[in-house]
Amino acid sequence: MASNGSSVWKMPEIKFTKLFINGSFVDSISGKTFETRDPRTGEVIAKVAEGDKQDVDLAVKAAREAFDYGKWPRKSGFERGRIMMKLADLIDEHQEELAILESLDSGKLFHHNKVMDIPGAANSVRYYAGAADKIHGETMKCSGEFQGYTLKEPIGVVGHIIPWNFPSVMFFAKVAPALAAGCTMIVKPAEQTPLTALYYVNLAKEAGIPDGVLNVITGFGSTAGAALCSHMNVDAISFTGSTEVGRLVMEASARSNLKPVSLELGGKSPLIIFNDADVNMAIDVAMQAIFYNKGEICIAGSRVFVHEGIYDEFIKKITESLKDWVVGDPFDSNVNQGPQVDKKQFEKILRYIEYGKRDGATLLTGGKSCGKKGYFIEPTIFTDVKEDMMIARDEIFGPVMCLMKFKTIEEVIEKANNTIYGLAAGIITNDLNIANRVSRSIRAGIIWINCYTAFDRDCPYGGYKMSGFGRDLGLHALEKYLQEKTSNGVSKLKTPEIKFTKLFINGQFIDSVSGKKFETIDPRTGEVVTQVAEGDKEDVDIAVKAAREAFDHGKWPRMSGFDRGRIMLKLADLIDQHGEQLAMLDSIDAGKLLHITGAFDIPFAANCFRYYAGAADKIHGETLKCAGEFQAYTLKEPVGVVGHIIPWNFPTVLFAAKVAAALAAGCTMVVKPAEQSPLSALYLAHLAKEAGIPDGVINVITGYGPTAGAAIASHMDVDAVSFTGSTEVGKSVMGAAAASNLKTVSLELGGKSPLIIFSDADINMAVQTAWQAVFFNQGEMCVAGSRVYVQEGIYDEFMKKAIENAKNWVVGDPFDPQVHQGPQVDKEQFEKVLRYIESGKREGATLLTGGNAIGEKGYYIEPTIFTDVKEDMLIAKDEIFGPVMSIMKFQTIEEAIEKANNTRYGLAAGIVTNDLNIANRVSRSVRAGTIWINCYIITDINIPFGGYKMSGFGKDSGLEGMEKYLKIKSVITPIQNSPWL
Repeated sequence: MASNGSSVWKMPEIKFTKLFINGSFVDSISGKTFETRDPRTGEVIAKVAEGDKQDVDLAVKAAREAFDYGKWPRKSGFERGRIMMKLADLIDEHQEELAILESLDSGKLFHHNKVMDIPGAANSVRYYAGAADKIHGETMKCSGEFQGYTLKEPIGVVGHIIPWNFPSVMFFAKVAPALAAGCTMIVKPAEQTPLTALYYVNLAKEAGIPDGVLNVITGFGSTAGAALCSHMNVDAISFTGSTEVGRLVMEASARSNLKPVSLELGGKSPLIIFNDADVNMAIDVAMQAIFYNKGEICIAGSRVFVHEGIYDEFIKKITESLKDWVVGDPFDSNVNQGPQVDKKQFEKILRYIEYGKRDGATLLTGGKSCGKKGYFIEPTIFTDVKEDMMIARDEIFGPVMCLMKFKTIEEVIEKANNTIYGLAAGIITNDLNIANRVSRSIRAGIIWINCYTAFDRDCPYGGYKMSGFGRDLGLHALEKYLQEKTSNGVSKLKTPEIKFTKLFINGQFIDSVSGKKFETIDPRTGEVVTQVAEGDKEDVDIAVKAAREAFDHGKWPRMSGFDRGRIMLKLADLIDQHGEQLAMLDSIDAGKLLHITGAFDIPFAANCFRYYAGAADKIHGETLKCAGEFQAYTLKEPVGVVGHIIPWNFPTVLFAAKVAAALAAGCTMVVKPAEQSPLSALYLAHLAKEAGIPDGVINVITGYGPTAGAAIASHMDVDAVSFTGSTEVGKSVMGAAAASNLKTVSLELGGKSPLIIFSDADINMAVQTAWQAVFFNQGEMCVAGSRVYVQEGIYDEFMKKAIENAKNWVVGDPFDPQVHQGPQVDKEQFEKVLRYIESGKREGATLLTGGNAIGEKGYYIEPTIFTDVKEDMLIAKDEIFGPVMSIMKFQTIEEAIEKANNTRYGLAAGIVTNDLNIANRVSRSVRAGTIWINCYIITDINIPFGGYKMSGFGKDSGLEGMEKYLKIKSVITPIQNSPWL
């Protein structure tokens, strides 16, 4: 029904049409503008500055300056909150004008904007203002004589890319938590709806948010948006939009500086109506689910499944209800549905309606455009819809409902989950058992029970599967803008018995499909230890199929956490029992010192399983009190099938750190150990089966990164990938994840860590710490403290003692307990380290000690120290992953901090000082994920570990290590007449 009503409103003056950079409205460098149009008529409202890469560069520069040197990140959370509260008040004061701009730009209903969207935006700012002074780390009691604490620090410069369907709501869903966290940012609003974003930054400046903190670049996604995603000086991206564009965003982030990405993407949400439902209420919910905001909503309940017992009645009544549905001018208070946002979207929806007719669906009502101008479309309902039709598969983003019939709960769960998306779902029933069963069974990020589109700013929101990852709303949204920092002779050759050399799939050791094998080499001699099955894509497919079956239909995810924990404890005991064999395998595969591996690595691995076994029955969601007559709770559910790609430097430790956390969460998995060190992973898989972990839960594919590893990263049925390795390969992993099914990615990558030694340090302890920081594990550590900064007052003495220390350092057979340093892992790494040593000499550094290979066979290198190192030398910039220390002199604290941060990496750092003020200042100033004070390489399973900048994102160890294998589902249901509302 078309509107004949009228409304009274005043066309506002369009005050802001320029870019907003560093506190000022400016023209784009190109001078170009683009038109924003009124969807009611198709006529031009205003011309807006068209920003592109050059403008993004200026905005990022301003944001970087404001973050690195400005006031906002350095203000207390309380002070940030006060300014944000003032901004919220200003939004309320300008509510009418903002609501009009929103309706003019997007066709949204004016009365909804005024009552819901604009007040909601102001209240989002207030919510996060209240959280800004409650950003706390934790203090941890570590094993041994150490203590640890975590700091939560702002992630840096954030790029927000905002959609056009909820411009104000989404602006502050992203901007407000980032402001509370202490970040600076660049916002790219949708080109269809730029006007409110520009108005908001003017209010932000008036409220007192400093210049450079909040910048807005209006323009197109393919230019301004792409420049933001690929910018090397943007530290994180938050994007809401289509799945197709989300893939491009993630790929660009992977190709550039591996910035963390949060994606809230498309949906094709099911609404399931059971036969016990009140039909009239169900119709109201169904119409809200799809026709609200003219269907331009990512969570639209466009697939409506109605039980056969009420199907005919439902169709009859919804047809009647639509007779009173008014499509027309969004400024008319009698109107239910305004125009689509623009001509492109209008034509896209009409094409889908034609697809529905062509594919054989029955058009029950609607299906046409309305009027002679503007972009109005009738609310449209199809029946007789088959699941393979385009209208049932694709996100239409318009007022098109697909009605389908079902008989059983099992059938409807299967149909509801038969989609690449997993953003939302609705359930209408009065049966609590049905509600609970279905809400737990549907793979979606938000479940509404007997309601729909009931949002609350305290309730986290985001998707499963190809609907993205990361959360907006709630305190979870604040967390994604924070980074967590943790502050803490030759013997007779021995060869262990090699028992397992085949792939481990679905509980069995089997040959690869190709029958190929590869050699694993003893780095002590360069000789072959054994031949191991070489898995590739076909084998990965089989392993993923086994893991998927075990996840979708097997016992492990359905066990109680307590039961999973008991089996994991048994596995931990088996690791202890087989500790000597495992230690020997890691030593012969990777050249690791046997006595260190036996005393540290293997017990650590066993204790990883015990730690996460104890956490498996403590995976809890939250109960949330929502505004209005709703209550909500969150569920934490296993992410699904996980791919773990393990490095060669700590094979058993990192197998346990990743696998144990994922097992506790209830996931199934495919593990790809490094080709240099596959033997312990196969042995651990055997122990897992013996412990009682069901077939298909853990699968191990040995092989090469470009084949087996790439197949895991790009597999459409792997739900998450956890990778530890080089930054270069990390980019490939993230790119493959983006190009496939947008799987969640966790990356622990390279480092070039600084160790800063102040003049008040105990010199002997400082030398020992420095030695441990770079020469432990042959320097094959991502956290190696290879850039050693020594204050000038003790520099000469430090150098003298370092030379003395080198004389007592024994390089040799890792099975000899007198040896301090074994061989590099393989010939390739050995030759790489020697090339870097030659590079240091060539570029003018002074070789203080070492620099040569040792012996005629094997891959041994002397501990090597360079002095007179300049920061632009390769040995000071690149991750060498070998026993090479670069020593540099500094004078002041400010100089040391600046030099320490002058790297693309941010994995770890060390500080040696007895001055508490220096320790506190430097630990807060260095941009790295782990800070050790008066120690180095002190690890504890309770301490989260991961990097800043191009050292990756995501955490291993601690409870954070388990959280990445969990998805958060929000469930919302009405609550009526409660005395505590």
